[in-house]
Amino acid sequence: MAVTQPFPRIDGELWAAESRVADLVAEFGSPLYVYDAGVIEAAYRRIESAFAGADILLAYSVKANSNLEILKRLRALGAGADIVSQGELHRCLAAGFSPSDVVFAGVGKTEVEMEAALEVGILAFNVESAEELQALGRVAERLGRPAPVALRVNPDIVADTPHEYTRTGDGASKFGIPVDRILDLYRWAADQPSLEVRGIDVHIGSQILDPEPYTRALAQVLDLAAEVRAEGIDLDFVDLGGGFGVGYEGEDGLSVEGLAAIVVPRVAETGLRLILEPGRFIVGQAGILVTKVLYVKHSGSKTFVVTDGGMTELIRPSHYQGFHRIEPVISREEAVREVVDVVGPICETGDFLARDRVLQMPAQGDLLAVQTAGAYGFVMASNYNSRRRPAEVVVNGTEVTLARRRETLDDLLRGEIP
Repeated sequence: MAVTQPFPRIDGELWAAESRVADLVAEFGSPLYVYDAGVIEAAYRRIESAFAGADILLAYSVKANSNLEILKRLRALGAGADIVSQGELHRCLAAGFSPSDVVFAGVGKTEVEMEAALEVGILAFNVESAEELQALGRVAERLGRPAPVALRVNPDIVADTPHEYTRTGDGASKFGIPVDRILDLYRWAADQPSLEVRGIDVHIGSQILDPEPYTRALAQVLDLAAEVRAEGIDLDFVDLGGGFGVGYEGEDGLSVEGLAAIVVPRVAETGLRLILEPGRFIVGQAGILVTKVLYVKHSGSKTFVVTDGGMTELIRPSHYQGFHRIEPVISREEAVREVVDVVGPICETGDFLARDRVLQMPAQGDLLAVQTAGAYGFVMASNYNSRRRPAEVVVNGTEVTLARRRETLDDLLRGEIP
């Protein structure tokens, strides 16, 4: 199943579904996030189709993009949710997700968050330490209802990801429980009336393009699951996590079909339900950040294209050294191509969207589209320098929905005590 081509160029102009991107900026201003709902649905359906042979829950990773309009559309497609905070739980409930399709991950769940998730009846907590397991047991006992748990294994597998910050399965990472401690914790949890063992979980990283590390992680987890069951402890599911990579530079993303060919038969043999937690794969290529050129500045040997969007709108280039293709919204055939730095207006040297990039030389007032910005874009945006966060628009064919209005100056003061 081919993913719908995101943001095609027609007669030199960039389009979002059936809307000209330039028209969207004229209506909603810049910087502006634009998402194509058709691309989101196609990516979701591609995973669904690839894993059709499994009893599966696709628990969308809310941290990738938590906009309510996108969450509502994913819920309508049948998605569950992978959350890491009470705030994400609140968003999922507002978007209509069933709590029984929600898994709660993260190394630092507070007891308040545990209570909130228990009270609504989530599917499971993916527990990441012995002390967290004990705390969850205390909360469950206080509420008088058992807490459903899966233990997250740290398999000590180093996946090839673009940045060290996105590797979560190696032994030096803060995530998960070492393999040699898992069985003892399962035995302890099984003896606690306030805990209900449901599954086993692993997550090895983000932006992974090769199925091989998943194969190794799955083998370890299924071996551990067999040992847990041999102890007389029942399991309902195996959660293989997410982190499925997409192509930022035009390369192919992870072959979910190739991954499914490996995973589905292995999991089917066990009779366990399979949970996957895709996020970036579903929304990454479905979004762009559109920003306006304020100035073109020549300084020594450098040329800086200064735009009205920067690290406060998209921090991935600065924080992760992430690469995003940048192209003009309206292409001009006569424009020369030069090596430039695309930088934002923030008072930080680290405020850039691209460095030493060959671009069609823009002019003041031109619009640039930063591609593959649908994941970890707006969700990581900030008000640093007291900047207002941008608007978000979702297009679906001819339909255009303002999914989040641009913040106002008064929004910047909300919550402060004058």
